[in-house]
Amino acid sequence: MAIFCVQHVVNYFVNNDSNVHVASLDASKAFDRVNHFTLFRKLIECNVPPCFIDVIIDWYSKLESVVKWNSVFSKP
Repeated sequence: MAIFCVQHVVNYFVNNDSNVHVASLDASKAFDRVNHFTLFRKLIECNVPPCFIDVIIDWYSKLESVVKWNSVFSKP
């Protein structure tokens, strides 16, 4: 569904003679098996702009997991 939406937005702007710039990040599996602190350190070492690192740290510092079993949720 997301690709469909992106295609339509890009097509709209292209058809109206406008420049289109797209950036994408699929982080759905990227951080599942990675030590987050090591990742953040590596990003800093690679001179990734601090504003991007701050966003990623903010996202991953607020993660919670719950399990639903027979309509009952576990505690985070």
